[in-house]
Amino acid sequence: MGIQKFIIDQFGFEVPVLVRTKDELTTIFNNCPFTDAKKSESYFVLLSAVPGENLVREASQKTYPDDAYVILNDCIYLFCSKGYGRAKFNLSYFEKKLNSNATARNYKTMVKLLALSEE
Repeated sequence: MGIQKFIIDQFGFEVPVLVRTKDELTTIFNNCPFTDAKKSESYFVLLSAVPGENLVREASQKTYPDDAYVILNDCIYLFCSKGYGRAKFNLSYFEKKLNSNATARNYKTMVKLLALSEE
């Protein structure tokens, strides 16, 4: 039984579910394009699918001086110099522009997920 079906059966509602293998998480973590200082303060926005080039191009037209991001395959590497709570880019923006479900995890959570995947 899949996780999504289990949630539907147990709780009666549907939610998007994103699952990544240990190797996928490792690749996502290692591919972060930011310097180590920025990486430790960055967010990993995991997408349900690789967005089309036209959607990436459209989403990339908008910029803000305090936020930077790189879309690489099915992950958006997001750095918000003033913190995620003050960021102009958020999950809603990326989900709408890229036509994809998404979930964001900060650096510390990614480190913990990688450690848990080793157990």
